Amino acid sequence: MALPVVRPSQEEPTLPPAGKQFSNQLAAAVRSTNWSYAIFWSISTSRPGVLTWKDGFYNGEIKTRKVTSSADLSADQLVLQRSEQLRELYESLLSGQCDHRARRPAGALSPEDLGDAEWYYTVCMSYAFRPGQGLPGRSFASNEHVWLCNAQCADTKTFQRALLAKTASIQTVACIPLMGGVLELGTTNTFWRTGTW
Repeated sequence: MALPVVRPSQEEPTLPPAGKQFSNQLAAAVRSTNWSYAIFWSISTSRPGVLTWKDGFYNGEIKTRKVTSSADLSADQLVLQRSEQLRELYESLLSGQCDHRARRPAGALSPEDLGDAEWYYTVCMSYAFRPGQGLPGRSFASNEHVWLCNAQCADTKTFQRALLAKTASIQTVACIPLMGGVLELGTTNTFWRTGTW
């Protein structure tokens, strides 16, 4: 079972400038391999021994596009912006400010702007795992890759987010131990594990 929702005020601040470089590298890797999303889970400094959402990138289907500036954005800039908008919406929902549209920027997302895959990605931000628990926790504890095909059909003991995955049509999830944390990749396509990967 996943741990309780993590409120931003209880967690670490957003990534420092060096973290933005990691975000950009994460985005480039996900886009080049056509996965729908990536989440980097790392050990929390405020909740020692617990893996929490540290960074992520959304590369899936977009229901409603909202831009924060009138300048023309490249495709790369648009998807980076969408990931940031989803994080801002998550923080807004947790703080209870989602209904205060007058105080929010014009480009801010509302819950009704999201498709199922975007909701899946956004809700994942609320999860936390102990080592050995859930796919990220199992990967972290064993220091080995965990690969799950047919994620949308998995038992919730195997994959706690299986019902969410079904709604979002997430079919394949891979967790890879990396840099003292776990990189989770997910896609709406079925990718069978081949070789040692």
